[in-house]
Order: sequence, then C-alpha cells, then structure tokens
Amino acid sequence: MGFAVYHATKMSASGAGLGDHIDRKEGQEHTFQNADPARRHLNQSFAVTEHCSKPLHTAISDRIDEGYTGTTAIRKDAVRALSLVFTGTHEDMKAIEADPEKLKSWLKANYQFVTLEFGKENVVRLALHLDEKTPHLHAVVVPLVEGKLTAKKLLGNRKDMSARQDRYAKAMEPFGLSRGVRGSKAVHNSEGWYLGQQQQAQEAVLSDLPRLTALDRINPVRYEEKVQERFKSVSREKTDTAIELKRRTDQVRHAQASQHKAEQEAAWHREATQSMAAQLLQAGKAGITLDSSYALLKAPEAIREAANALFQEEVRKLAATHLKPGAELYYRGIYQLEDSSKATRADYERHQQHDSEETRSHIAEEITRIFNQEIQKRWGVALSPEASLYKELRKKAADLVRELAKTILQELRKALGLEEPRQQRKSRGLGR
Repeated sequence: MGFAVYHATKMSASGAGLGDHIDRKEGQEHTFQNADPARRHLNQSFAVTEHCSKPLHTAISDRIDEGYTGTTAIRKDAVRALSLVFTGTHEDMKAIEADPEKLKSWLKANYQFVTLEFGKENVVRLALHLDEKTPHLHAVVVPLVEGKLTAKKLLGNRKDMSARQDRYAKAMEPFGLSRGVRGSKAVHNSEGWYLGQQQQAQEAVLSDLPRLTALDRINPVRYEEKVQERFKSVSREKTDTAIELKRRTDQVRHAQASQHKAEQEAAWHREATQSMAAQLLQAGKAGITLDSSYALLKAPEAIREAANALFQEEVRKLAATHLKPGAELYYRGIYQLEDSSKATRADYERHQQHDSEETRSHIAEEITRIFNQEIQKRWGVALSPEASLYKELRKKAADLVRELAKTILQELRKALGLEEPRQQRKSRGLGR
C-alpha cells in the first residue's frame, strides 16, 4: 500500500505564475518544463465555480471581491489563496490512471474532499495533470470564512491540519493509499510537482536580474559583478535544493520502512486473532457451543470480526452440501412425492393445485428456518432473519424450490404419460 499525498501552500502573490503552470498557458512553457507535450491532451479541468474559467489571478481577485465583507482594507501581504496538490505514490497513481473507472472515482473523492473542507464556493481552480511523471490534481481555493479572508482560520492549527491529513487518508483508503508517518516533517509531493516548484523558485531568482542602467553602460564591470552575484545565488539555491531533495528522499525511505514494519505486525496480529477465532469455532463444532457463542457475540471486537468471517465461511460450506438435499426432502415430503415414478393422477392434480409463488415462498422460508436450526445446533448461534447471510440463504432456498417444482412436474408428467403443453414444447425446441 502506497502513500496518499495532500499538500497545501499559502499564496500571497497574484497567482499568475501558478495559473500559467496549471492551465498550461501557451508561451509560458518554462513554468511546466517537466510536462510531456504529447500527453497534454489527457489533462482535465473542472468548472467547479464560474471563476474556474477565468485567468487564475482574476479568479482569485473576483472571488475575494464577491465574498469579502470586511470593513478594513486587505493587507498587501495577506494570504489570498491556498494552492493544494493531491497525489500519491508513483506506482499507485499510475495504476489508478490505467483504470478509467478508478480514476473517475479518485477524482470524485478528491472533489468531495476539497469542497467539504474548503467550501465549493471558494474553489477557483481544479485541474488534473496526467502529462507529468506522476498523476496529480491541482486545486486553488480562496480562504474566505464568514466573509473574512483568513487562511489561519480555514487551515487551523497543527492539530487541525493533522486531522485533515487523517480525513484525506481515510478518503483515499479505497484506492490503496494510506496516511504517511504521523508527525513526520517530510513533504511527500509527487516528483514532477516538487521539481516544478524548485524550477519556479530558481526562475524567480533569474527573473530578478538587475536592469542595465545608463551608469552600467558607462561602467559595465559594475553590472557584470551584479549579474555574477545573482548567478552565485542561483547556484547556492541549486545546492540547497539537492540537499533538501536527499533529505526528503531519506525521510520517505524511512517512512516506507516503518509502514512495512507496521503492516507486518498487523498481519501477525491478524493471523493470531484468526487462529484464536478458528479454535473457538472448532470447539463449537465439537459440541462446546459456549466457545462459539463467546467468539461471535462477547469476545473482543478483533476476535468477533475474525470469528464472524470464519463462521460465515463455514455456514456457506455447510449450505453447499446440505441445503439442496434438505430442500428436496422437505419439498417432496410436503407433497408426499418421495417416489415420483409411483405418482398417481391425484398426486399430480394436488401438486398443480397447490403449487404457486406464495406456496413456494412459504416452503423456501421453512427450509431456511430448518437450516438455521442446524446452524444453531452446530455453533450455538442462530442467524437473525435480518442478517445478510440469512437473506442470502433464503434466496438460495427460493431458487432451489423453483428448480424442484419444475423438476418434479416433469417427473410427474413422465410417470403419468402426459404431454407437455404445446407452448412449452415449442420453447424447448420440440414438435418442429
């Protein structure tokens, strides 16, 4: 099982650069250099709100104008939006991508998470990227809460953010993705997204190169020193990035090792619990019904769950060998047709007179009830009529009764030398 990844970043700038990256804006390819142009048509954008169709910086401003009801001016350094990235371990995400229905379900689960956690009305961008190494979903939301622009209130404190990670991991469980190590400082981003962030950071430094002024034209050495200093800064940034990437890689490796160890321990406990439950149920088979009853009704939850699974498996095995013979014995007994070859015309007419859907339903119910008594005799616990397994057995009994009615009718007709109705012979391909 891989990791589920949910990452949130505060945005104080206009968001134009991020918008170019998410929207794959033509002419701004430097913001998505890790994307494969041949796969760009696979990307998807979702119009969650009317703002999603606007340029991102405009969408953010319009949503603030629409929802902000504060009386004071918004500070220039205020957090205007939150950039959210949703993804998972590379191998798992590629497997999800390969299954269209699973990908659709994954997108729906993420959509529900975003709208429930941050408010549908605050979503100004939701886009799926399949043209980078690891599939991932971008979301941008404006942190408006009760008319106030407050990322702090929307995100909450450390405990709130950890709880949100728990909720996201819960939502991702159906896709084989689990939560990372609790309390870890690692940021488990998809590689493509992470490298894109570092690329943008370096480009931000390069875009800030000093302008060539009139004095610099007179004294170009001075300008050259400024440029060299800026490139040294980029070099330091690159070195820091490499160190940080190594640190994060080590943290992910450690987290995966911890996850593997936890899964091994869980498997050991599960096997031990199943073994204990099996022993208790086996004791019930031997006649010690108290142990089976305890395992299924009063034992600790883990033992009850394991015992219940084993119990249902044993009941289904019993049904496979006993339900059909028991049903036939009961059905023939009801109509006194133990030997159809010796049937009389009166037997035939009695069967025809009483055989109906209502009678069959009643017989199926009785067969199920008798079988349930056998279950109680063997394990000391009877199935409730409302239990799914009881309903499953009831359906099997109904199918058996329907088949028996058909078989016995054919036996009676054969014994009495009666022809089948013309319509039945035609349906079976006879009399052509």
